[in-house]
Amino acid sequence: LSGAIYPHLSPSYLTSFITSQIPSPLNPNHPSTPPETAISLAYQLSNIYFLLFLLGTAILHSTREPRVVRNYLVCLAVADLTHVWAVGRAMGMERFVDVAGWNAITWGNVAVTLGLFGGRVVTLFGGWG
Repeated sequence: LSGAIYPHLSPSYLTSFITSQIPSPLNPNHPSTPPETAISLAYQLSNIYFLLFLLGTAILHSTREPRVVRNYLVCLAVADLTHVWAVGRAMGMERFVDVAGWNAITWGNVAVTLGLFGGRVVTLFGGWG
């Protein structure tokens, strides 16, 4: 939910979020104002985060049907993998495998997402008990 709300509350966060998406030692000085298209895309992304929050809340609080929850988790797991793939594609393989060069945004986009994926897979296979 914070990913959906915070960009609207803090313009400086929005700028930092946009300019930090891909760490680049070649260009440490980010532009002070991102292009309007990048701002639009960041706001659209925050709207998608809000949609996911609403869907998760609606699905998980309105059903006790195991198949519905399982299918929801499968969809999220697939989305986790395609998210990491998209980040890797945008970064390029050289920067993607240079874990030491990742910034906080990249860690969130890759490592945290893979952690969520792992939790979903463990849940799907009954690993929590």
